[in-house]
Amino acid sequence: AAAQAAAAQAAAAQAAAAAAAAQPRSDKTRSCRVAIGQMTSVGDQIKNFQTCKQLADQAVAAGCKMLFLPECFSFIGESLQESLSKAEPLDGPAMDRYRQLSRDTGLWLSLGGFQEVGPDPEHLHNTHVVLDGSGSTAATYRKVHLFDVDVPNGPVLMESRTTAPGNKAGIRIVCKLS
Repeated sequence: AAAQAAAAQAAAAQAAAAAAAAQPRSDKTRSCRVAIGQMTSVGDQIKNFQTCKQLADQAVAAGCKMLFLPECFSFIGESLQESLSKAEPLDGPAMDRYRQLSRDTGLWLSLGGFQEVGPDPEHLHNTHVVLDGSGSTAATYRKVHLFDVDVPNGPVLMESRTTAPGNKAGIRIVCKLS
């Protein structure tokens, strides 16, 4: 879990650096303002999108160049089957809404954990997608280390029941600052 958190932090830092690089500056220092969006996702993709749009509008108003959204930003269901039923390809209508949001606002979007169609009907991919300010995909990452826990005399949470792991751990460099 610690390694996964460190990898996520490093990926977030690199994505922020890429957003900064997209903004030319006349001096040698580079900086950009980023926003971290907190929300409570529900079982309605359109309501979640409207919340994300409000967060994006707030980020733009605050002068941000990038918005980081949490895992399950687009949907969280009440059952495993409901989550599976909402999985879409990365070129599907749900992701298209976020691409358009990125284009409309000019924001880079870090979409943490999208329900992407998986390798079979019983599994989806938990996919992190980074969109640049024009709505193009800058990076994707399919979660490798799934959250499976069986607490003695407590809850049993098994992400692997409905989520297929990705096949590559690590970080993809989106943009290198010189």
